Amino acid sequence: MEEHAEKVIEISSKARYLYDRCLGFQIYNGSTQCTRESSKTQTNTIDIRSLNSVLHVDANKKMVLVEPSVPMENLVAATLAHGLIPPVVMGYRNITAGGAFAGTSGGSSSFRHGCFDRTVTRIEVVLANGQVMRASTTENTELFYGAAASFGTLGVVTLLEIQLFPAKPCVRLEYRPVSSVSQGVSEIQRYTTNTDCHYLDGIMYSRDKGVLSAGYLSDKPSESTPVQHFTRSTDPGFCMHMEEILARGTPAEDYIPLVDYLFRHDRAGSCIGKHASGLFRQYTIQDIAVPYDGASEFIDYLDDSFGQYPICFCPVRQITPRPDGSKVHGLMAQHYSSESIPKESEVLLSIGIHSPGPRPEEEFIEFNHSIGRKVHALGGQKWPYARTYHTEAEFWSIYDRQYFDRLRRRYHAIYMPTLYEKTECLLGRKKKLNVFSGDISAWFVFLVAGLYYVVTGGGL
Repeated sequence: MEEHAEKVIEISSKARYLYDRCLGFQIYNGSTQCTRESSKTQTNTIDIRSLNSVLHVDANKKMVLVEPSVPMENLVAATLAHGLIPPVVMGYRNITAGGAFAGTSGGSSSFRHGCFDRTVTRIEVVLANGQVMRASTTENTELFYGAAASFGTLGVVTLLEIQLFPAKPCVRLEYRPVSSVSQGVSEIQRYTTNTDCHYLDGIMYSRDKGVLSAGYLSDKPSESTPVQHFTRSTDPGFCMHMEEILARGTPAEDYIPLVDYLFRHDRAGSCIGKHASGLFRQYTIQDIAVPYDGASEFIDYLDDSFGQYPICFCPVRQITPRPDGSKVHGLMAQHYSSESIPKESEVLLSIGIHSPGPRPEEEFIEFNHSIGRKVHALGGQKWPYARTYHTEAEFWSIYDRQYFDRLRRRYHAIYMPTLYEKTECLLGRKKKLNVFSGDISAWFVFLVAGLYYVVTGGGL
């Protein structure tokens, strides 16, 4: 822990240096699964790549202490060595523990446990003014719940304590073909009542064809039972494997090594590859969550206006209880007493849209904007990791501005980017020239400036 403390002191010093100059900062951990443009520069960024260690696994208390830049792959490997696993593991190896906590993340076990941040019990935070604080479900609770899903707008989370539970070597995965989203929701509700079911999600390949997959932690099967892998270069992609099962038209079953199941989507790349290559500017990459009774209407809307498949779906518990009787609500982890919790659905259906968007750019923006309006009308929420297509007024009609502003004042984050700024809302802002994004006007300015430089020899 001494080495960890030294790293925190260094981060604290830089945060204080920037704060004293009335400057906020961004956080860099070496990678990102975010699909927004980056505004990071060397002067406005705190580098936390060195915070990349699993510090301690307590097998008796079923807890792990981990620094924020530890990727899911390393976290899983460290806890599995003790026969334990985090309750919620995102399906991509490089998503970090800190990013998952501060950036709203979930997985196929979220119908049981909620988002990843609900499995965290304690954190250490360097505030924007350099002050180091500890927060938990019982200490500095407002900071603890405020830091979850804050996207780094309150400071730097430098340490997390995460719950664990017993692991098994394999997942027995049941596949159930469905002929509609409503049938899929009915099957989800049936599986949810089965306390042995640990993982639950599905894929729609058209409006009336999809596959639901339900997973059970399992011991290794007998030698005569084949084991299905998804992480080796010779293995099939999980999405294609599900489509082959759909073509058969009957329920099926696989035994999958636990790590292969947890990272079954990783080789396909999905939005990770699209972000790294810059294709997020051309793709509609959105995850939204709607109440069960609005899911069919939303899929019909996507089919009529978008027509792109496959579409992933996954139930997510949005209301989760805390030990003191209070509850945490929504994708933004807002904390309520048991009496004041909003009267909303306990579980939402998360729907993932990762396909080429309409062209030209004006139609692309309008389509993505319309998704946000439709989700809001259905009483749902948008996972805020991706680009947001709202005006500022629309954005703050969805999110509680007074709550976030109070947190910013109390925890000295007044110079930090706001949540609205961090989610890169693309409407109601002046467009920046970007030569490297294919912006024609930017290329024109760039060429004229270059010609001027050549003619004048660099003079003014």
